Amino acid sequence: EYLSSFEKKYDIDLWKLAINERLFYRFNRFYKFKTNEILSILEQECKLFEKILDDVKPDYFLTYDPPLHHSKLLYDLCRKKGIKVLGMYIPRVGGRCVIATDGSMDLPENLNGITSKNRTFEELRTYRESFNYTKNVNNYISGRGNKTSNKIKALFDYILKSDSNNTKTHYSYFGRSKSKVIIDTVNFLIKRKIRYSFIEKNLQKQVDLNKKFIYFPLSVDEEFNLLHYAPFYTNQIEVIRHVAKSLPIDYTLYVKEHPAEIIRGWRTISDYKEILDIPNTHLIHPSYSSEKLCKNCSLIFTIRGTPAFDATFYQKSSITLGDVPYSLIPSIHRLNSIEELPKLIKSSIKEHITSEYLDKYLSLIEQNSFDFDMLEFENQRDRFFYSGGILSDVSITPDKMEDFLKNNDQTFKLLADEYMKKMS
Repeated sequence: EYLSSFEKKYDIDLWKLAINERLFYRFNRFYKFKTNEILSILEQECKLFEKILDDVKPDYFLTYDPPLHHSKLLYDLCRKKGIKVLGMYIPRVGGRCVIATDGSMDLPENLNGITSKNRTFEELRTYRESFNYTKNVNNYISGRGNKTSNKIKALFDYILKSDSNNTKTHYSYFGRSKSKVIIDTVNFLIKRKIRYSFIEKNLQKQVDLNKKFIYFPLSVDEEFNLLHYAPFYTNQIEVIRHVAKSLPIDYTLYVKEHPAEIIRGWRTISDYKEILDIPNTHLIHPSYSSEKLCKNCSLIFTIRGTPAFDATFYQKSSITLGDVPYSLIPSIHRLNSIEELPKLIKSSIKEHITSEYLDKYLSLIEQNSFDFDMLEFENQRDRFFYSGGILSDVSITPDKMEDFLKNNDQTFKLLADEYMKKMS
């Protein structure tokens, strides 16, 4: 009854948050939550957040782009209660950050009032190389405690120092006994190796770029990019089928695995086989150049991925299934109904694209962002606090936190200044 009244009062869809929570469903390998347990957790969270906000009455809520359901719940509740939310967002322009009230980054409804710098596509591509977001992501992945020595340190600290009492008190740790975690880690590494062996043997490393094709880059599973911002399109295989059904008869669909899927241990072999079975669909190896596919395709289709933005640098249109700030560029189309897809594909393929709007969009981002590499900052944080840069279940003393704040004093002053600018 409480949750029903809460949902009506604030117009927040609680089951949408809960079913897309990686801990509650699909991705949790340690514990299967019952419906009543999920409802009980939601009730406690809603009551806690309501009480805090009613007691404190804050003017602002400062946050990251929320990754888990409870952080998204607090984020949504603040907005519904009229509290100004200021989040930090990465505008897909490497090494820069935006402070804004939501994922649209507070950009205008269109680019008509923005002055173009009259840069050509060639100049814009050269400019893009100076902030290549893909390189930032690759550096982030490679910096996540990948050294064997880091893994060994994290393992020993987990076995010898972690008391695991939170498995009884914190629902995010339910079922994670030390023995289960160690066995699961070994299984994960074995499965990842077996799956990659399948990828090596069955996914295409050579691609015919002379064919007429539409490019579909897969997104990483279990990420808030899909779970929160495209909540009804989390089954990517089904989305691929929809796209394949919608192609003009003389076009082929190229689907490429995301290299960062290695973090999740790659997809199951049955998933890959299911994609390979879809007629007129080619599954491409994660190491193949996304840039080559962008350059040579007729159109890019992505749920919410960066390739939709990259496409514009090569004068290609794109279609997305979730809201993205760069859809201000007219050649990036947001699909509102899956039944409209065949028609939208046909019209987008024929679209003529000029550099004007991409130039304006980049000028707008330059004006509204500042130098701060959030991905590198996260890696720096992990290396400082976490055992081996991996094990996050550690004790953090006040002295340790103080050292971190002192070491990053200039960074936090920069962020404070940017927040104050936004508030004023």
